[in-house]
Amino acid sequence: MKKIIALIFPIILFGQNSKIPDNVQSIINEAKDHYDVSMFDESKKVLLKLLHSKEGGDFEAEIRYHLGLACYYDGNINDAIIQWNKIRNKYPKHNRSQEINRVLSNWGDTNDEENYFKQENFEYSEDLKTARYFWSPIYANDKLLWSEIKDPEKAIQFYNTLVEKYEDPKKKFQILSYIFLLESGFNSNYYGYKNVNKMIYPNKKQQDFFNNSRYFGMKSVLNKMEEQITGSDTDQNYSTLVRAYYLAGVKLSDNEMFSDAVKVNDKSRPFFEKVIELEKNNPNNIYRIFSEHWMK
Repeated sequence: MKKIIALIFPIILFGQNSKIPDNVQSIINEAKDHYDVSMFDESKKVLLKLLHSKEGGDFEAEIRYHLGLACYYDGNINDAIIQWNKIRNKYPKHNRSQEINRVLSNWGDTNDEENYFKQENFEYSEDLKTARYFWSPIYANDKLLWSEIKDPEKAIQFYNTLVEKYEDPKKKFQILSYIFLLESGFNSNYYGYKNVNKMIYPNKKQQDFFNNSRYFGMKSVLNKMEEQITGSDTDQNYSTLVRAYYLAGVKLSDNEMFSDAVKVNDKSRPFFEKVIELEKNNPNNIYRIFSEHWMK
């Protein structure tokens, strides 16, 4: 009997992690299209029907994962966690379980945690509610005090770990674009080029040193962003890259006296020229038009 269990268990796990056949994936894609346009109830119906079908039974983890997403996007977080906990409990080695574990570890606890146990654990859930009549817990999330840890340097460090974590060029590009906004000073955290907090760097020499390091950081991240572009101007992030080069040019430029008009200098000129180069086949691009205007 033990030998039979040992043989069956790996097969179940393998089936849940194995490639999803086209017919099942097509139905999951249909459900995704439904919740992508906020047709949440329709999405849930499609997924529940697939879940309890002969074709979907072997792919319960993936189906429940998307069922949880449909609930989450619909604002029913507890229903989402019920679905995700079913995956974690039944298929702990599944890649979706590991993903859910990583995400939920950042959520902390919640006032509605007992609702996660509804259905099979109804009595347990009610017992937890009864116990709550006798005390008032303070949840960890209430003590995180997010405003206390605002630190752009830490943000950049975290984004750099995400650049290493994700292989998809589009994800890498988006992460790098946030680093660019920090490095170039397009934030309200007194960080980046020309965005120095004078309380932190009261000395002009220190400010110049900081700006110089941010300048090279800006150039470096723009190069990395460009490396993630595939298919030239057919890439969906291509226009964002053009805008980033334009923003860099604006940030590096001086200003006309008594005006906010951009005054091109030796540092900013190459970035405006890059915009014109990238949009050489698109003379009506707004960033190209303004780049040409400032460089007159």
